[in-house]
Amino acid sequence: MERSALLLLALVACCGLGSAVHLEFSSGLDGWTHSSDDKYNGVFEVATPEGLTSQALKVTEKAKHYGISKLLAEPVDPANSLVLQYELKLTNGLTCGGAYIKFVTADEAFTPSGLKDDTPYSVMFGPDKCGSTNKVHLILRHKSPKTGKIEEKHLTKTPLVETDGKTHVYTAILRADKNSYAILIDGEEKQAGSLFEDFSPAINPPRTIPDPEDKKPEDWVDEAKIPDPDAQKPEDWDEDAPRTIDDEAAVKPEGWLDDEPAEVDDSSAEKPEDWDEEEDGDWEPPRIPNPKCKDAPGCGEWKRPTIPNPAYKGKWSAPIVDNPAYKGVWKPADIPNPDYEEDSDPLTNIGKVGAAAIEIWTMDDGYFFDNVVVSNSEEEAAQVREDKWAPKKALEDAKEAKDQAEAKAKADAEAAKTKTEAAAVADNKLKEAVSAVFDLPFLKPLEAQLKPVRAFCEAKPVLVLGGLVALLLLPISLLLTRRISSQQDEVGEAKKEDATGEDDDEAEEAEAKPAAKSSKKAQEEIEEEEEEEEEEEEQPKAGARRRARRD
Repeated sequence: MERSALLLLALVACCGLGSAVHLEFSSGLDGWTHSSDDKYNGVFEVATPEGLTSQALKVTEKAKHYGISKLLAEPVDPANSLVLQYELKLTNGLTCGGAYIKFVTADEAFTPSGLKDDTPYSVMFGPDKCGSTNKVHLILRHKSPKTGKIEEKHLTKTPLVETDGKTHVYTAILRADKNSYAILIDGEEKQAGSLFEDFSPAINPPRTIPDPEDKKPEDWVDEAKIPDPDAQKPEDWDEDAPRTIDDEAAVKPEGWLDDEPAEVDDSSAEKPEDWDEEEDGDWEPPRIPNPKCKDAPGCGEWKRPTIPNPAYKGKWSAPIVDNPAYKGVWKPADIPNPDYEEDSDPLTNIGKVGAAAIEIWTMDDGYFFDNVVVSNSEEEAAQVREDKWAPKKALEDAKEAKDQAEAKAKADAEAAKTKTEAAAVADNKLKEAVSAVFDLPFLKPLEAQLKPVRAFCEAKPVLVLGGLVALLLLPISLLLTRRISSQQDEVGEAKKEDATGEDDDEAEEAEAKPAAKSSKKAQEEIEEEEEEEEEEEEQPKAGARRRARRD
């Protein structure tokens, strides 16, 4: 492990569970060679991105083709799994161009100066963005174990490109033991799946193919629908009937000026001085709308408007019906694919990686590439991320936070300045208004007496304004207070009446009952008194009768 860690910091290193190469640009373009092809007119340079401390390979110009590559100390074999990783900083974003790396297939005949766009590669990996395209490519050049044919296999589920101007690290992992893949951005898995399921064309060809010798029979009927051969055009079908007819119900509007044209010559127009009748012809004044028609419903010959003809049916055609002879869509019969052979270990057939190459075209500048890793070990790539990329991320995050804080402070300062300036302008205007009041002619005789008052008001115009506003609002406040109080009293009285209405009725009933009782009792007393009087009247007669009986 000590040897592995030491070599990872070098320009080229071999270590760990297999071959591993770490290419960085702290030593400049050591070992990297520009392509000698005339097509590549863009020149890379080594530079330090703003805000960082380490050097990186920089794309310097827009609208250029770039080609540069470097041989690895020894090829890296994907049969033991393959991990590809590099850092990318897009300082100006990515509007249209590539920022991927081609991992060139090991070939003794390949030289970095001979790099071309068709140089064979094992894997192409990295961002590509232009127009509707926005993806992180992962392309394998797979060789059929049976036919030897090499075919590009494109990942169909691709992550989007990071274009925020920060340094990001892209990692592609091809796992031989599981025939799977994963794409990481900044160490976070963005896409993963099967080598057999997520690439197009598929790693393994189909088991069957359409028979190339199979031909469609001459009598094959593949029209599903046909015009009804038994259909007859109805006898009353008039194909010559016009689409529209005159509206017989239309009436010419009143005031229509039949004798006036809709347009007349512009009497104010004059023939241009440079008008040449031999070349330009007879000059005629331009036409303008007839002024006499301005207030009329219309001018010129009145014509009836047209309406759709209810008798119009158009060209007759037979209705479409199912074709009784239809046999379906013809396709050739399937036969066993003579090229089929299941590749159970596809990473053994993409070729060893012998070089790293940046072969791109771009409409942007300011790309920075750094810390290219070609390895068989995921742990090694993770260690490079930790040692090389993580410190950059920390610096960039701190710079972003600082920039945001400074931008906020600047915006706050500008807002405060604007507010202060606005307040000063308002204060000056108030002072001018106060001075204008004291300069009124009728106050001139009192100038000496009002001098201290004027000085105070001009020194504190806002306070004066506040006092004036308060004085203006005071009667309004009193008026509103009285009105609200009056309304509250009215509402209170109404509520009181509503609240006591039922009790009053009950009280009246209660008072009515004793009164009724008293009235009845009085009647009874009157009747008793009448009876007593009658008795008293009868008593002498009774006494006389008693005396008579006694005598």
